[in-house]
Amino acid sequence: MALSNIEKHYNKHPEDLRLLRRHGIVEFETTMYHLHRFLLPGQYLLDIGAGTGRYTSALMKEGYKVKAIELVRRNIEVFLKREPEADVVQGDARNLSMIPDATADVTLLLGPLYHLIGDTEKLKALNEAKRVTKPGGIILVAYLMNEYSILSYCFDEERIGDLVTRGVVDKNYHLQVQDGELYDYVRLEDINRLNQKAGLERVTIFSPDGAADYMRTRLNQMSEETFAHFINYQKTISERPELIGAGSHTVDVLKCP
Repeated sequence: MALSNIEKHYNKHPEDLRLLRRHGIVEFETTMYHLHRFLLPGQYLLDIGAGTGRYTSALMKEGYKVKAIELVRRNIEVFLKREPEADVVQGDARNLSMIPDATADVTLLLGPLYHLIGDTEKLKALNEAKRVTKPGGIILVAYLMNEYSILSYCFDEERIGDLVTRGVVDKNYHLQVQDGELYDYVRLEDINRLNQKAGLERVTIFSPDGAADYMRTRLNQMSEETFAHFINYQKTISERPELIGAGSHTVDVLKCP
């Protein structure tokens, strides 16, 4: 996967704007809600694949010391323009050689696994996150979910027939990533398999956005009061097992052995 492809994507689809739109606000607020369950005063965090630093910035404002690692130079430039004092370096989630073992109390991996194709590449990032996190520390790992992509991009855009014929979608309606693709979509059994291979134990798993991505137009039409209720609704139901995996993202909360 060429770095240039990722850079082209984030130049075209700025991550900082996504998290400021209402569907992105739901994702951000729900993720922060769960993250606060595990944070203690004075802890040190690593934000791997920090994007434009929305999570790092919020945590810095709360008094946490955070080191951010980001692959895409444009994202780093946007980040430092907003937070000139931020500790951010360019790096790849699969090789964090600049970070010593057992550095962080909490490690965020809220983006890299979207773009790492297949178990082998994902495990490189998971194992590096495990290495740089203290024993007993917490790792939050975000994934893109198969069903959202199948419903939104395959059915809604009338592409499903062609994709099934070409084998891009298999007989179980699981997307099979093709050469040159930037995203890898998973199901819960895929996440469970990765955890087993990485030797990481789940604390909880939640959907940070739920129905938000399906409801973008409706969310934008909601009054501030109704939208506030929607955010509280998502926080409340985000761990319900019947809804995990139905949204566009899932965040796995893992304990480092």
